[in-house]
Amino acid sequence: MLVAGGIFPIWGAAPALAALVGGLIGAGANLAFALLAFHGGVQGARPVLRRFYLAEAIKFLVTAGSFLLAIAWWRLAALPLLAGYASTLLIYWLALLPSVPTVKVDRA
Repeated sequence: MLVAGGIFPIWGAAPALAALVGGLIGAGANLAFALLAFHGGVQGARPVLRRFYLAEAIKFLVTAGSFLLAIAWWRLAALPLLAGYASTLLIYWLALLPSVPTVKVDRA
């Protein structure tokens, strides 16, 4: 939404809509992954791994299908669409930074 809000005053409504849809594609695909991967309760490692693989495959298909719809059917501009999608990936990566353990190097 921030990318779409930043694009709107400069380039107008159509690129802003494309950026918004790109962000929604990223968020929707990750929501589909989360719902599929974490549905099923506590199980052993093998079923959980299978669910994660299935959820990742579905996420890929949802992403590809959504991009196909957005570009081919709705005729949205590709660059703002990809910028909106990339912004969701960047936000997810930045959200993980606080959880990365720091490594102390002893330089003795």
